[in-house]
Amino acid sequence: MAEPKIVAHGITKYFGVGAGAVKALEPFDLFVNTGEFICILGPSGCGKSTFLRMVAGLIEPSTGSLFMDGQPIAGPHRERGLVFQEYALFPWKTVLGNVMYGPLVQRLGRRKAHDIATEQINRVGLKGFESRFPRELSGGMKQRVGIARVLANQPEVLLMDEPFGALDSITRGIMQQDLLKLWLEERKTVLFVTHSVEEAIYLADRIVVMSPRPGRIVSIIAVEPARPRNLLSSECIALRAQLTRLVEEQVVSASSRPMNMPAYAD
Repeated sequence: MAEPKIVAHGITKYFGVGAGAVKALEPFDLFVNTGEFICILGPSGCGKSTFLRMVAGLIEPSTGSLFMDGQPIAGPHRERGLVFQEYALFPWKTVLGNVMYGPLVQRLGRRKAHDIATEQINRVGLKGFESRFPRELSGGMKQRVGIARVLANQPEVLLMDEPFGALDSITRGIMQQDLLKLWLEERKTVLFVTHSVEEAIYLADRIVVMSPRPGRIVSIIAVEPARPRNLLSSECIALRAQLTRLVEEQVVSASSRPMNMPAYAD
């Protein structure tokens, strides 16, 4: 059996020290297979983004270990590309300049960087917008540039932190379809953070459901319906009800704690 692409074992995270430390994540284990599309679903503040940043190498676990291909994750690396919810673009660079940035940092040369960037710009549907600046683009177009910029680094793992959360529902649906098309072309390993049940059902192979802070894994559910998925099918409706109930139970449980008990208490 192939070794998992990403392995998280006994992961916890505290912010601060001493009595005032906030426990963001309780110990949990997660195994992500090569080429798998995993959605991490949970209420705001449950530690989804914290875990994603750990996998990206931007922050370290307080306890536990993280591995990629059997090797410890020790800091950022282009093999793990992170797409933020915010449009993290250089405002002074054009679309082409933004997407070329990674290959240029890798010292691939301007011609090679140009070719790679052009290919990725075309893949995300922005051909003809190469000379535009971020201020001239819509929100959906900015996020396409962000995805193209990450893909230009040719990562093995794509980490996406609610990348469509700021978009209107129509644009969000189009972006979901386009992302799924890109994923089917290359089958990169994807960890996708969301608080949308419908988005998780539409995209994921498996859905990791997390509790409110301190975040822990409540359930891991395989999404069985074949792609492309019809969210109005009986299977998807039943799954939506199951996931919604799971998340709501966790939120109600958290809100029923005594007022003098902090949300991060064990």
